[in-house]
Amino acid sequence: YMVLLPFLIHTDSPEKVCVQLTHLNESVTLSATLEYQGENRSLIDDVVSEKDVFTCIPFSLPKSNSQSPVTFLTVTVKGTTLQFRSRKSVLVKDSESLVFIQTDKPIYKPGQTVLFRIVSLDKDFRPLNEVDPKKNRLYQWAKAELKGGLIQLFFNLTSEPMQGTYTVVAQKVSGKTIRHPFSVEEYVLPKFEVTVKMPKVITILDEKLKVTVCGLYTFGKPVPGLVSFRVCRKFEHAATACYGEEAKAVCD
Repeated sequence: YMVLLPFLIHTDSPEKVCVQLTHLNESVTLSATLEYQGENRSLIDDVVSEKDVFTCIPFSLPKSNSQSPVTFLTVTVKGTTLQFRSRKSVLVKDSESLVFIQTDKPIYKPGQTVLFRIVSLDKDFRPLNEVDPKKNRLYQWAKAELKGGLIQLFFNLTSEPMQGTYTVVAQKVSGKTIRHPFSVEEYVLPKFEVTVKMPKVITILDEKLKVTVCGLYTFGKPVPGLVSFRVCRKFEHAATACYGEEAKAVCD
């Protein structure tokens, strides 16, 4: 004979135990009993007359209230001359969905809208409808129902929110929480470039000097602001020394 069953059984999930009997020379009674939460649950209790038989018994277990993660399965075969019994331990774990939280971007600025979605899947990655029954510090969606394993929500940031890291928290029915962080930062203009245009040569006869200063952000927008500049005269000889009013005229 051979008994096949999972090493780990998830609650509220379809499971099955399979039994194979071969070379039987008499009719036997096949029974399988599962010891769970202090009770014996009969999975099968049938008379088998075939010489060879292979059968699978479907079952599911409710969520456990016991602290012990171990349950026992007992398979018994009784006949006129044939009799055997097998008792095996099996781990039982409450089924947990896989919950993912996604925002439309990692960083937001004051006044923007935060778009996010919550996706819930079972252990086989199939959509699972679940409820978020608790609260969120800034915004709360009580009993948010997932349709097709998905829900999409949003909320608006104020014009002057506290800057730093925020967290979207989803709490499952089991009490387990899933967190997804995002940042709120003040709007900072990107880097800019300043160019200066002026004649390469000027003479002593020029009364005016035209200088153009242009500041542009990397995306082409002009930079508002004030510009100050000085025009300096470089002496031909480094040893030249000026005194009085002539020295003040070196830079204008």
